[in-house]
Amino acid sequence: MKISKLEKFFKKIKKKNAIILLILSIALVYILFDSRGLIQRIRLMSEKASLESKIEELQKENASMQAEIQKLQTSDKEIERIAREKYFMHRNGEKIIKIKPK
Repeated sequence: MKISKLEKFFKKIKKKNAIILLILSIALVYILFDSRGLIQRIRLMSEKASLESKIEELQKENASMQAEIQKLQTSDKEIERIAREKYFMHRNGEKIIKIKPK
């Protein structure tokens, strides 16, 4: 009589464990792979970090361009330097000598 009670008890425990394991498995899959799940969150955090670094880089570039704009608005020498370097402009009577790199 005691053996059959033990067998029934173990069968109940096995069924409970199987049900609990199934519920936990479904919950784990939901937590990991849902559109708001852990994997998506990690992916989005990585993307956020890369976008923040890109924003920082662009802000530095913007600051340097603003400084260059400020120089060009206040200094005629700066305008002349850029005209000579980028556009090969020269004053009347000057000659431009181009040197080919080796």
